[in-house]
Amino acid sequence: MPKDIEVDRISKTYGSGDGAVHVLDDIEFHVPEREFVCVLGPSGCGKTTLMKMMDGLVEPTSGQIKIGGSVVTEPTDDAAVVFQNFELFPWRSTLDNVALGLEIRGMGEEKRYEIAREWIDKVGLDGFEDSLPSELSGGMQQRVGLARALAVDPEVLLMDEPFGALDAQTKDRMQTQLLKLWEREKKTVIFVTHDIRESIFLADRVLVMGEKPSGIVADIDIPFDRPRWKDRISVENDDRFEDIERELRAHLGLTEGSSEDTLEAT
Repeated sequence: MPKDIEVDRISKTYGSGDGAVHVLDDIEFHVPEREFVCVLGPSGCGKTTLMKMMDGLVEPTSGQIKIGGSVVTEPTDDAAVVFQNFELFPWRSTLDNVALGLEIRGMGEEKRYEIAREWIDKVGLDGFEDSLPSELSGGMQQRVGLARALAVDPEVLLMDEPFGALDAQTKDRMQTQLLKLWEREKKTVIFVTHDIRESIFLADRVLVMGEKPSGIVADIDIPFDRPRWKDRISVENDDRFEDIERELRAHLGLTEGSSEDTLEAT
């Protein structure tokens, strides 16, 4: 079953004294189970650090994170992560990459390959089971990463700018595929991005992080009905979409007409 996430006044500082770097400051929010939340912010604001703390890879300096009521102190089977740079093993086939998490958890070969093949089919890679990552496009590699994460049946899916390295057309296709999978599987999702329009299209809510040391400067509900992927053009041409985009840009300190690249480089 999907689980909720409680981020309770976490802060993160690296180092001490004059050399201390304050990355996150008093971050607090709650994500109900099955909700899709995007975390939006400029590069360097601590989004990835926040994601690593949710996965138990980094310990907060103060505060705590709970998944399903349990405090996160180390990597847990409750969560799985999808990264921007795919993180696929180049010598492993699609099948073996997707089955990796199940293998690590001690599942037998026959069962893990059965589950891996199911997810390969669900992400549209049927026929590429034996392909190496070098033989796949960027979008296909990201689908392998998504299938690997979902194959272990996590309660929470953590996605760290997973489509940031993809071209615009591939990104659109991956966003649509992700929403289809999420609507079927209903996982709790935290999706980190610097793409304003992506966050509006995907999310139930958008959390905006400010400059480092970062806090949450806005929590915006997204009003569009689902499934959105069936009529994306209507969603993006809705006056409310532009209003939300304008509001998010204001919270990020972006001027009218500045580009997504400005946000990324901030």
